[in-house]
Amino acid sequence: METTKINIEGKTVFISGANRGIGKAIVEELISKGARKIYAGARNTESLKTLQAKYGTIIVPIQLDVTDIASIQAAAAQVEDLDILVNNAGVFSIGKIFSKEANASLEENLNVNVWGLINLSNALIEKLRKNSTTAIVNISSLAGLGNMPMCATYSVSKAAVHSITQGMRGELANTNTLTMGVYPGPIDTDMAADLQMDKDIPENVAKDIVNGLIEGIEDVYPDAMSKEASSVYITNPKAIEQNFGTFA
Repeated sequence: METTKINIEGKTVFISGANRGIGKAIVEELISKGARKIYAGARNTESLKTLQAKYGTIIVPIQLDVTDIASIQAAAAQVEDLDILVNNAGVFSIGKIFSKEANASLEENLNVNVWGLINLSNALIEKLRKNSTTAIVNISSLAGLGNMPMCATYSVSKAAVHSITQGMRGELANTNTLTMGVYPGPIDTDMAADLQMDKDIPENVAKDIVNGLIEGIEDVYPDAMSKEASSVYITNPKAIEQNFGTFA
């Protein structure tokens, strides 16, 4: 079955966590490809001032805390039209399974990475359904395809995002909505500042995501590590589990 391809020119996009890192890079890449309007979600809209100064009225700042239902509903109420939803807001709370931090870190990861994504998507799905060709982009992680013990509870949350994406894709199978899962490895952002690993840059991730929209790609591996790992995952997922299990 052919997937839906998205022409970015003239499109309206909602991006959560748009103020920095991958989210900010996606904003700029979409604008470079002709996006007409970006609803840019951030907990503090002051952090969007740089984007506003650069792009003017293309940027519509939206105060958004994805852990707060009232905030999500207020944000959705400001959206007049929508073609693409990018669920980018995320948190990286470290906790191993066998640790005293397990419950607290899992709760934090789930609240943002899972419940936030589900609640925002449900708040905006009817806006998407008003248009004929649309897309939902969910930022998961390589750590959602194989658990990394050093950040086990984060891996759990991103595995849930992977499954949620598949569920969305199934529910939207008979529509012209592209449902994309994105599986980056370590990226040079504030969230990953403490990770002592080789990291790709957010701009490369953004380019692959936007190219994926244009080409209609459902599963995007947007950096050097994820591209290498994806070829192994497709043929031998057990090898990914065993390899990632060494990141303890």
